[in-house]
Amino acid sequence: MVIFRSIYKIYYLIVFAFSLVITYPIMRFLLSKPRYFPMAFKVMKIHAFLLLVFAGARLKVDGKENIPKSGAYIICPNHTSFIDIFCIYTVFKDYFVFTGKKEIEKWPLFHIYYTSGMNILVDRENNDGNFQSFKRMSQVLAEGKPLAIFPEGTISKKAPQLEPFKTGAFTLAIQRQVPILPISFVTNWKILQRGTFFKAKCGPGIARMIIHPPILTTGMKKSESLALQEKIENCIQQSLIQ
Repeated sequence: MVIFRSIYKIYYLIVFAFSLVITYPIMRFLLSKPRYFPMAFKVMKIHAFLLLVFAGARLKVDGKENIPKSGAYIICPNHTSFIDIFCIYTVFKDYFVFTGKKEIEKWPLFHIYYTSGMNILVDRENNDGNFQSFKRMSQVLAEGKPLAIFPEGTISKKAPQLEPFKTGAFTLAIQRQVPILPISFVTNWKILQRGTFFKAKCGPGIARMIIHPPILTTGMKKSESLALQEKIENCIQQSLIQ
């Protein structure tokens, strides 16, 4: 089992790195100007789909009809695996903006997806940087675009158990009076789990994704953000238990 995990991880690391090298020139051009971002998004969708294929992940989606047809909303999934982002890009057809942690700007090649201005990096260690990121996220919603935020802030070290949720997504949703779309990744952690090289789970399998009905925030006040957070957390948690 340990040998299989090692071979699989080395194989997928090579695939991922090679795909970044191949797509980098294209993405560098498409991410050079905002007017090219929609085209860059389409290329990213294809890239994400192929990365799922090479991972041997068979995507199974429940509740796809719950995705809003238009307008601003916050995509709010639990974060269990390195392939979660690929699943979201594969399933959602319309352009959306992703948020990511500040550390991504140090990642070779991959950083361009966040440092180009298309997506948003969040610096939780810097109050001013965090405030500026929050302003940008608010502006994205004001423009009528969906925004994807992992409320745990990072891949859970104890997946499928949830890490504590951060409040930003829920405060933002109430501030902008936009719906939150909860998503449960049920089995992704079995395909490519975060953890040590030899012990973390990995291997081909079914990537099950449950898209729950949107939670409306119309009429809610900022003081209700904690209650909203608990509602979303319970919604996702119940799917993981079942």
